[in-house]
Amino acid sequence: MRKILFLCSMFLLTVGTVSAQEDKNIFEHLGVSVGVGSTGVTFDLSTHVTDYVGIRAGVDYMPEFKYKTHIKIPGVAERQNDYNQLRQYYPELPATNFPEKVDIEGKLTNFTGHVLFDLYASKKCDWHLTLGAYFGQQNVANIYTTDDSQLAGAAEFNQIITNDPTTYPNFQKIGVALGDFFLEPDADGHVSAQVKVHRVRPYVGIGYGRSVPKNHRLGIQADLGVYFWGTPKVYCQGKELKKEDVGNSDGGFMKTLTKIKGYPALTVRLVGKIL
Repeated sequence: MRKILFLCSMFLLTVGTVSAQEDKNIFEHLGVSVGVGSTGVTFDLSTHVTDYVGIRAGVDYMPEFKYKTHIKIPGVAERQNDYNQLRQYYPELPATNFPEKVDIEGKLTNFTGHVLFDLYASKKCDWHLTLGAYFGQQNVANIYTTDDSQLAGAAEFNQIITNDPTTYPNFQKIGVALGDFFLEPDADGHVSAQVKVHRVRPYVGIGYGRSVPKNHRLGIQADLGVYFWGTPKVYCQGKELKKEDVGNSDGGFMKTLTKIKGYPALTVRLVGKIL
């Protein structure tokens, strides 16, 4: 990621130096814009360094998005049998029948800021290459069960077989599988996990329209690109989880989120020239 940012900086410096030698109207105009897209609602301040380079800085507000789905308890029949056997020696374990799948809800939160540089091939060309970066919080999604009773007793069972593995060598922990990750419940039967990514996310894209309109007060600018937030990491009960083969294909959008390394950014903005 540092190499990408360094290369972007060097490229922008070169373009800016060359274009500044041809066009002395540096930072002549200032614009403000509002837009919508896959990053949410976007607000920008923008200027043209020269006719060849524009700069945009702003924020992107993504309204909270919730997603409901079901995920499996791996090997639930075997785990139920193990649990019933263990209750003969630990009667304090609650009587429960584990379902094949448990209900979960995912909550996406993706508030970001950005600094972007639009590079134009000529003074008259409105097509541009955009380089820059988005900035945001590490935690982009929270995943949690909505009915704790579905995993009642699972945490106590897991603790017993962990403390005495020689007595129960063939017993495996009870939990749920999200993609390639195994999530364990807490003492209340609740599962809560977080998906975390990089705070700094290099961006590359293409688009049409000027950072600040040249011949009119209002203009339209559209962009399509992707920012790279790295390999998502999943945390459960404060610990980073490692991928493992849990034989699970459930989880829908939340499972997909744990695999993608880049976020598509499609935005359309109305730009106004204020100076």
